[in-house]
Amino acid sequence: MTRLGKIARLPRRIREELNRKLSDGEVGKHLVAWLNTLPEAHAVLATEFGGRPINEQNLSDWKQGGYEDWLRHQEARAWVQSLAEEEDELRAESGSIPLAERLTAPVLVGLGRLLRDATAASGGAEQGRLMLGVAQQLAQLRRGDAQTERLRLERERWETEQEAALEEKRKAAKSAATSKRIRERLYPELDEDFLPRANALPPEIEACLTANERLRKTHEHEGDQAQSR
Repeated sequence: MTRLGKIARLPRRIREELNRKLSDGEVGKHLVAWLNTLPEAHAVLATEFGGRPINEQNLSDWKQGGYEDWLRHQEARAWVQSLAEEEDELRAESGSIPLAERLTAPVLVGLGRLLRDATAASGGAEQGRLMLGVAQQLAQLRRGDAQTERLRLERERWETEQEAALEEKRKAAKSAATSKRIRERLYPELDEDFLPRANALPPEIEACLTANERLRKTHEHEGDQAQSR
């Protein structure tokens, strides 16, 4: 929620420092005096509040609004940090189950308690809204579980297909290498297309092939001349 009070309009750095001072239990009037000495606060107050200084009521309003938001944010950060610090232990206990999946169980327990309390209540519109909200949350969790399972299966199938393709490439490369070794041993004079390599034939055969090629070209030339007459 956007806040519009004097302290809410101060730069974030100053608000963060003020929140830490409040958390440390510093006296309110001292904090007000400190805020009013800051050049950044002077600039904001002069521009947006006609130069009126921050007073203890402004601080009280902040403690009930922005400071409470900050406290909740700090609690959330501390909770996440605690989970991060226990990640290795949690991973060992849960068999490498992702964090989101580990959180499903306690969330379900909490929703179950809400449903129990709503069922035990006297009834009315409030009970109906609460039960509807719990049902919606449960349905959302179920959809999330189904989607997670579908993604897991798709990932496993993709990994299996990739491994199979890689294995086929390994087999093809191994077969090609084996064929090359056999060909080089049995037919060293032939290339990979089983054609004679350059300078692979004996000289006398090369001479015969050259003479035959010249004779063929001579006959072709004589035939062309006879057709042109």
